[in-house]
Amino acid sequence: MARLSRRKHEAVKHEDKPELPRPLPERLGVQALIRRRLEVALRSRRARHEKIHTTLWESFLILVLEAVLRLLGLHAQGVRNAKDLRLRGEEVFLPDLPPVLDGFRLLHLSDLHFGRTLPEHEEAVCRLLEGVSADLCVITGDLRYGHYGPSDHVAPAVGRMLGGMRLRYGAYTVLGNHDTLVIGETLEEAGLRVLFNEGVAVGANGAVLWLAGVDDPHFFRLNDMDAALHGAQPDAFRILLAHTPECAEEAARKGIRLYLCGHTHGGQIRLPILGAIKINARCPRERVLGRWEIGKMIGFTSSGLGSTDALVRFGCPPEAVLFTLRRG
Repeated sequence: MARLSRRKHEAVKHEDKPELPRPLPERLGVQALIRRRLEVALRSRRARHEKIHTTLWESFLILVLEAVLRLLGLHAQGVRNAKDLRLRGEEVFLPDLPPVLDGFRLLHLSDLHFGRTLPEHEEAVCRLLEGVSADLCVITGDLRYGHYGPSDHVAPAVGRMLGGMRLRYGAYTVLGNHDTLVIGETLEEAGLRVLFNEGVAVGANGAVLWLAGVDDPHFFRLNDMDAALHGAQPDAFRILLAHTPECAEEAARKGIRLYLCGHTHGGQIRLPILGAIKINARCPRERVLGRWEIGKMIGFTSSGLGSTDALVRFGCPPEAVLFTLRRG
């Protein structure tokens, strides 16, 4: 792989780059072997193209959906909606936020779905985020489009995107159900730290912020919360990155105060009153999109920036969210 670190490190402006430890497979040990075996076993089709769907039944349902939308004259609007990328700001009030973290800016990205066959999407994401300034950027998985085919385009696309931003403490990511361990390796070679059931102390404004990340809880189910919190100081403010909201109850029990996730695309197609026609996660409907709470923990499920399968959206615009943390 052609290394991207030269351009990335020239372009990204931040004070403390994420420390890159030993290579990902070495850190994971047996977990790496299990993840790779699952990647093969759970995707038994020998497809070589990223637009091939995981099952023939899924392909049939997508064709039916697109036919219905065209019949209703809604397909073109759905495509336009999927391309209407938005960057929005939101304040999050947290009673036990350390005072020195008041005003901390956290850029949350999810479901980028960069595809070799979708270069215009990469261009749109880079334009949207060009010049964005934040203390920290976090990505909650599904960095590539599709399940099959080559993935060497992902790290260059992510590097280009990050290269246009100004990040004080760098960027971190977790892997989603579309991502392979090889993608994680190439991302780290390009300078983006992957948290695979791991955590890291971020020296933010002199306070200890523990950023924990777990592997995809939806498809691979190798998420290990205890491992991600190992080493966290008792008084650290804890933020969890997970691809889906499916381990939220456990996170709340273990002292997570801010839970960030994606995967659902907000349903991708939402109907008036009824909401998402497909939840695509083992969780209550209220956790499919936006803000939710469990006890003292606040959660946010992003609609993500990319789309998959039928490349249309209704009622849940693709988004990147710049959170400002507030004490109160």
